[in-house]
Amino acid sequence: MPIYRFHLDVDAPRQIVADRLRVVVGDKPPFWKSLFTGWWSRDPTSPPFVGIVDDDSFRVRRDIRYRNSFLPLVRGRLISTHTGTRVNVIMFIHPLVALFMVFWLGTVGYGAFRGLSDSPFVWGMFVFGVALVVGAFVPEAIKAQRLISEAMTNATINSVQRPAAR
Repeated sequence: MPIYRFHLDVDAPRQIVADRLRVVVGDKPPFWKSLFTGWWSRDPTSPPFVGIVDDDSFRVRRDIRYRNSFLPLVRGRLISTHTGTRVNVIMFIHPLVALFMVFWLGTVGYGAFRGLSDSPFVWGMFVFGVALVVGAFVPEAIKAQRLISEAMTNATINSVQRPAAR
């Protein structure tokens, strides 16, 4: 299962770092609205992430208008240090997608490595599965890392009005 980890050391208190992150995270749309958002263009002024930001952790995903089953789910912890805040982030694909890919790659890989088929089609299916996961997950993870890093180190956001309780 693709997992991408990184950490940031930010020279600001944990509360300010959480506020900086809240600026780039919007509320998740209701279920019925989320079914139809793929048909509308995304407002460029809307936050790039949706999810929940607590004072010491966050659970978000990118707000995209296209379909990508390998879009990283982003989880993070905000840890106070003597110089500011350490942000530990882990990104991974949805567990059900990972389970499907393990089944697919395991089945096709077993057939390819055991020589159950002389057809190059089996090897092609295996290579395609790996390329699909890597090609769809890694660019999205890098993009999410860049957006989170920019938000965390944005010194212009030093105190933000707290949004209404969710």
